[in-house]
Amino acid sequence: MSTEDGVTIRRAVEKSGTTHWQQVTPARYIYTSQEFGVSSVFQETKGIVLGAYFGGMVFAETSAGSKKYRAEISSVPKGDERALCVDWVDQISATEIYHHRLYVPRAEVSETQDAQWTRTQEARWGLTFAALAPATGTTLAVWLTDDPAVLLAPPSGGGTLAIEENSK
Repeated sequence: MSTEDGVTIRRAVEKSGTTHWQQVTPARYIYTSQEFGVSSVFQETKGIVLGAYFGGMVFAETSAGSKKYRAEISSVPKGDERALCVDWVDQISATEIYHHRLYVPRAEVSETQDAQWTRTQEARWGLTFAALAPATGTTLAVWLTDDPAVLLAPPSGGGTLAIEENSK
C-alpha cells in the first residue's frame, strides 16, 4: 500500500510508583497498561484500505459482469482484526542498505482521521492500528532487520543513551 507522511509508531506504558517508608522517590514501579500503535495515511482507495477504514466493509459486484461494486457502511461498529506488517529500507550509502520489518500479529483499527481528497490530489485515508494482546504467549510485535547496528554492545557497566542533535 502506498502511504504519505510516513509511518508513526507509538508505544505508551503506564506505571504507578510505589513508595516506601521515609522514601520520597518510588522504590519500584508497577506496570498498569501498555499501548502499541502504528499510524499512517494511505493513498490508495482499495478494498483493503476502505475495509479497514470503515470497519470490515466488503465490496461486491452489483450484478455479474456489471463492473460496478457496492459496499455498505454499517450503522453498528464492529471489530476488524488483522495482522499488520510495515516494511522499510534505510539506505546509508550505495553499498550500505538495511531492511526492516515490523510485524504485529493481532491489530485492530483504533482511530481514523478525517478522509481527504481533491481533484488535484489522491485520496488520503488516515488509520491508526492498535496492537492487541497475543492469544498465547507475550509477543506483542516482532521487529526483523539485517542491520548489524542493533547488535552493538553498550559500554561496560551499563549503557548511556546519548541524543545528538542533527545540525544539517
